[in-house]
Amino acid sequence: MKELQLWWRGLQKREQQLLSVAAVVCAIGLFYALVWQPLQQNRSSQQLAAQTAEEQLVWLKARLPQLAATPASSGGNLNDKVAQSSRQFDIKVSRMQPKNEQLDLMLEDLPFENLLRWLAHLQTEQGVQLAQLEVSETDSAGVVRVRRLLLE
Repeated sequence: MKELQLWWRGLQKREQQLLSVAAVVCAIGLFYALVWQPLQQNRSSQQLAAQTAEEQLVWLKARLPQLAATPASSGGNLNDKVAQSSRQFDIKVSRMQPKNEQLDLMLEDLPFENLLRWLAHLQTEQGVQLAQLEVSETDSAGVVRVRRLLLE
């Protein structure tokens, strides 16, 4: 440290001023590159993810009456339809509990878009009706936790 002080004192006044200004400019540049820019990029990506999730939620809410109104098709039982289609859409069912003519499901965390595609497939191709859906958000953007999915 003494060597640095001796070196600093050995510089002329103009050189000291020039180095001081350069140090301030470098500090500002580092702050921008290491702190400000990453924060801004993260903020904009989070805003985009939130907007996408909101649009998907609006779409799902608009489709919910259609999903609930579709009559069940004949042929094949509900357990088989759900098991087959969940494998097809790579959806992991953590709990499947039959209740009379209904099937109560709990799913592992999955992308919201995959859930929407699967529910649309069940409704249009399999004739399965959605009776109840309880979804919550997770820490990951675009990923949801399905606490309860009641199909009939």
